[in-house]
Amino acid sequence: MKLALIFYYAKPNRFSFNPLAGALEQAGAFPRLPLYRPKDPAGLRRAVRTALRRHDRVVIGFSFATPQLGSVATLVARLREAFTDRLFWVAGGPHPSADPEGVLRLGFDLVVRGEGEEAFVEVIARLEAGADARGVAGASAFDARGRCRKTAARPPVDLDRLPPFAPGRGLFGPIEITRGCPYACAFCQTSQLFGRRPRHRGPKAVAHWAGVMARRGLFDVRFISPDAFSYGSPDGRTIELAAVRELLVMVRQAQGPAGRIFFGTMPSEVRPDHVSPAALRLVREYATNDNLVIGAQSGSQRVLDAAGRGHSVADILSAVKATAKAGFKANVDFIFGLPGETGSDLERTVVLMRRLVAMGARIHAHSFVPLPQTRYAALPRAVMPERFGADLARMAAAGVLYGQWRAQERLARRLAGQPGLAAGR
Repeated sequence: MKLALIFYYAKPNRFSFNPLAGALEQAGAFPRLPLYRPKDPAGLRRAVRTALRRHDRVVIGFSFATPQLGSVATLVARLREAFTDRLFWVAGGPHPSADPEGVLRLGFDLVVRGEGEEAFVEVIARLEAGADARGVAGASAFDARGRCRKTAARPPVDLDRLPPFAPGRGLFGPIEITRGCPYACAFCQTSQLFGRRPRHRGPKAVAHWAGVMARRGLFDVRFISPDAFSYGSPDGRTIELAAVRELLVMVRQAQGPAGRIFFGTMPSEVRPDHVSPAALRLVREYATNDNLVIGAQSGSQRVLDAAGRGHSVADILSAVKATAKAGFKANVDFIFGLPGETGSDLERTVVLMRRLVAMGARIHAHSFVPLPQTRYAALPRAVMPERFGADLARMAAAGVLYGQWRAQERLARRLAGQPGLAAGR
């Protein structure tokens, strides 16, 4: 069977496909498997039309999070109406993993749950052989009677055995160094997707891939981690700065003198209780970034405790103070509208944000969006007072607050049917 693969390589989710392409490359699927990577709906339509002219069957892969659900649903519906034959639709990523049945009802043929590298390689191998891919472990599909059937979950993957991207296809990006998080915060999917016991890609493996990038003239290395300072920790709670140092030293050596390391910044962040002068000295010594992304989430201790954050408001203040003292800009994440949040909680958050801004920080603002398979998935978001929306708008106008909170708030209202911020839109 002459099979082709399309990854919908849209900007919000493009890095999700690099490990899949790397796993396929490692398994020897390329170059016999043509790969198309459209980046927008018009490009996807063109890619489907081209692929169907040239190949017997086409696999279309989507990876997306809950904020992209509406746009993906619309796009899939339109494409399925326009192209009815020889397409096999596969979805993965945070939202499909958490709500496979709902995503299948959008028109997908298969959902790969959780870690997708090994499962997706098996899916492609079965389809190339003309076999049924619905029995692959770690997947969900409808049976002949229209019932959603889940196969058994796959064991956790060994990150050291898998590439973070696909050099043969020229697909590079951040190197994932940690999967899993012990905290299982009520609003976050990470622990549900990857487990509560963190797994780390070893320093030798990370350095190898940094060296591959350097040999291609790519000298900027960024990392994906739920908490960069927990790298090497067996439980994600205790800090092993010796492991962080070993990682940074080995990556620097692999890069050569032209290399630049960005650690503790996007697309990663750090927990405030894990920020210390010693950790910051490592970043100063080996990394290039001038900022640190710190996950605070609220200025109310009551809200932090209810969400299971495991740190204090005092930890946030201490982290920003230490970050500023070390010469870094602190970009501090806050989530507004968390379930159960009151006007008093918001007042505490505003007071804290102003204190942090006075210390030189910038606020990265988010509105709570309920994510499936989390403790807060079915709880109503808090209704924001009008004055709070005005506070955010003023801070944004002053250049000390940024983010997609307006779009997220509108999305959350559509999902939950609730009113929200009345000002600052």
